[in-house]
Amino acid sequence: MHTLPAETFIPVARAEAGRCRFCGGALDRVVVDLGASPLANAYLRPADLARPEVFYPLRALLCERCFLVQLEAFETPERIFGDYAYHTSYSGEMVRNAEAFAREAIRRYDLGRESLVLELASNDGYLLRHFVLAGIPVLGVEPAANVAKTAIEQGIPTRVRFFGEALAEELVGEGVRADLVVANNVLAHVPELNDFIRGIKVVLEPGGVATLEFPHLLRLLEDTLFDTIYHEHFSYFSLVTVERIF
Repeated sequence: MHTLPAETFIPVARAEAGRCRFCGGALDRVVVDLGASPLANAYLRPADLARPEVFYPLRALLCERCFLVQLEAFETPERIFGDYAYHTSYSGEMVRNAEAFAREAIRRYDLGRESLVLELASNDGYLLRHFVLAGIPVLGVEPAANVAKTAIEQGIPTRVRFFGEALAEELVGEGVRADLVVANNVLAHVPELNDFIRGIKVVLEPGGVATLEFPHLLRLLEDTLFDTIYHEHFSYFSLVTVERIF
């Protein structure tokens, strides 16, 4: 197991320390303090240029109980993701990767017309479209209405909601259970971490599969990837921690 010396992390004053969003432990160590920053995708309109811009503290903290590295939550997900600038389909490489993923998932998990693929944070349908083309039923969950609109216009069923246990229970009540749940590049964006994972457990068909993709904390530390630390990314996962969460 890769370890870093304790002096790598700076103690946080007890009065300032918050609680871990996974285990409730104290956040007593600073991994990195990047000062203050506005929200990453909160682009200013011309009318806003003469007004003050809000800056929030940007520091990653370590829970020494479960080793989850995390940011404090200064803004709600609704404020950050309600009107979102990023469309995954803008990246040709991401679309090609999604097509390859869909092809492999169909083969490996024997998905067909009786299956259901549920994607969490489905964005503009960049992934689910490949399952649709293969004749496999899909459902996307995407909280950003402007982005979800693009997917819906392509004929991809999409719920404009934040995913969690409550929505999962609603879906199961409607008879919806997923043979494959896909959550690519979303786990880091979720402040209510336990609720999100419980939701996956609820909506997943017995014998079904959940696949999650997220940045690796070890890469961040070893390669000094400080530019991946911003307010949209509430958490930074090691495999040790994510296994405990799952």
